[in-house]
Amino acid sequence: MQAQFEEVMEESAGSVSLPMDMKRGESSIRDLRQLVRYSQLSSKNELVLEFDGFIETARIASYDLQKFNSHVGRAVDQVIATTRWTSRVLDGIQERDATRGSINSFINDKLLAPFQPVKFSESILLDQYIQHTRLVEEEIHKLINQAQALLTVLNNLEDRLDVIHDISTRDGMHTQALKDEVLSSLWAMVGGNRGKLKSMNRKLDLLQQVAIYRKNAVAHVSGTLLRLQAIGAGLEDLRERVGSPELLRDRVDIPLSVHIENIQLGIDRLEEGRRATRKLEDEQIRKTLERGQLEGSLIDGYA
Repeated sequence: MQAQFEEVMEESAGSVSLPMDMKRGESSIRDLRQLVRYSQLSSKNELVLEFDGFIETARIASYDLQKFNSHVGRAVDQVIATTRWTSRVLDGIQERDATRGSINSFINDKLLAPFQPVKFSESILLDQYIQHTRLVEEEIHKLINQAQALLTVLNNLEDRLDVIHDISTRDGMHTQALKDEVLSSLWAMVGGNRGKLKSMNRKLDLLQQVAIYRKNAVAHVSGTLLRLQAIGAGLEDLRERVGSPELLRDRVDIPLSVHIENIQLGIDRLEEGRRATRKLEDEQIRKTLERGQLEGSLIDGYA
C-alpha cells in the first residue's frame, strides 16, 4: 500500500503541467471560434454554439484537474499527519509503560488489575490502527469521488469534439480528417490572415495538441483513480482482517517498539516521496512557463 501511495504522488507530479497545457489549448480554440464566427461556412452558427460549450467544458476541466492534483498532494500530507498522530499515541503508551517501576507494575498488574483501566495490549493497538485507517480511507474516498467527477467532465469534452467533427463531416469540410484533427483542419480552412501564416503556426500546433491533452488527462485521472480504489479496497480489507477471530487467535505478540519503528519508516518514505514530487512539480511548472513565454514571443515576432 505504501508503494501505491508513492505511485499516486509520482503520477500527480508528472501531470502537474496538464492544466496549464489545457488552458493554452482553450485559448487557441477561442481564436478558432472567432474565425469560424466570421467565416463563410454554412454551418458556422452550429459550430460556434458547439465551440461555446467546448470552451466552457475545457475551462472547467483544466480548473478541476488543477484542483484534483492539488488535493492529491493535500491527501498525502493528511496521511502523513495522521500517521504521525498514530505514532505519537503509541509512543506515549510506550513511554508510560516504561516509567512504571517494578513494584508499581506488580501492584497494578497483579493486585489491582480488576480495578485498573486496561493497559496497553494488542487490542488497543488494533483499535488505534482501525482509527488510523478510517481517517486515511476518508481522504481516499474524497479523491475517488473527485476523480470520477473529473472523468465525467473530460468525457464531455470528447462528446463535444464528436459533435464538432460530425457537423464538419456532414458539410463536407474535411471528410478525410480524423476526429482528433478536426480543430486543426477547421483552422486550416478558415485560415485567418494568410499574410501572417507563420504567426499562426503556433496556434495550429496548439489546436493539434488539444485532443492529446484531453487523452493525457483521461489517462492520468483514470490511472490515479484505479490506484486510489486499490488503496481504498486494501484499507477496508485490512480493517476487516484485523478484527477477525482467526487473526486474534493466531496472532503473535509483537513489541510496541517494533510497531512504532515500522510506522516511522512509513512516515519517512512518504515524506521523502512528497519532497521528490514537489521538486518534480516545480520543474514541470518551470518548463511549462518557459514554453509559454517562448510561444508568446514567437507569435509576437511574426505579428
